[in-house]
Amino acid sequence: MSSFNPASILSFLWRIRGALALLLVSVLLLALSVRCNTLRATLAAEQTAHNATLHALLDAVHEGDRWKALTEDAYAKAAALSDYADACLKREAEARADFAARTTIMTNARPRPRTDAEAKEVIDDATRMAAAARLNRPW
Repeated sequence: MSSFNPASILSFLWRIRGALALLLVSVLLLALSVRCNTLRATLAAEQTAHNATLHALLDAVHEGDRWKALTEDAYAKAAALSDYADACLKREAEARADFAARTTIMTNARPRPRTDAEAKEVIDDATRMAAAARLNRPW
């Protein structure tokens, strides 16, 4: 039976201290290499996720720009149509006022026979009809 002798174990370890130091450095380098590979893989995954998020952001920004352009175009068209409608309403009001004025004139006109003095001093029927046609032409 052999007895446990701590001095012999220590002397054995002292003799192989170079190999132990090399083994320790090798284990540390292996652990460091594994950690670096893990971090590299994590970084690559994060970069991939970041790129996907970046592309989604760019797509959303482009979509927002497209909607903004469509909205600005719609507002411009609505403003133009509003101006056009205002102009139409103004022309309609003017036409109604002109019609009312003509109606008043025509309602108040009373036919009567011309006197001899009017027949001699007033212009002839052809000239009067041409002047009336000119005044009644559409604007």
